[in-house]
Amino acid sequence: MSLTETSPHVSEQIARDQRRLVAAGYLFMAGSAIHIFDHLRRGQGSVTDTLNALGTVGVVVQAAVITLILTRHRLAPLISAAAGFQLALGFTAAHWLPKWSSLSDSFVDRRPAVFSILASLTEIAGALAVGVAGLRVYWHESRDARPAVRVDSEM
Repeated sequence: MSLTETSPHVSEQIARDQRRLVAAGYLFMAGSAIHIFDHLRRGQGSVTDTLNALGTVGVVVQAAVITLILTRHRLAPLISAAAGFQLALGFTAAHWLPKWSSLSDSFVDRRPAVFSILASLTEIAGALAVGVAGLRVYWHESRDARPAVRVDSEM
């Protein structure tokens, strides 16, 4: 095998990871849509203006990440890994910690509807899935791009 050839095993792993990233993108898209619907259902006044503004920025980031994933853009793995974990952390902090600031919409301090709980958990799961899948693709693609070390007697 030459220095630039890719082993079949690595290529298969990258293809599997890319399929998982696309599946994670669909999960994230569904979770995002359900969560947005839940906020529309609860009404604009259910969150502070600060959280609404930050949530709007989050939706723009989500749309960009999902678009990159579903169009199989070359930057999708890197952006997914960078944004997925951050978005999951933000969703978790907003909904699953006791009220800590104007960025809180705490489910711990009140009894939300079951639909709100499922919407939040689905979006968090989707964001984590995108982060993990993006990281796996990025890792395997970057590892595959490194030159192989030859150990045969031709050196």
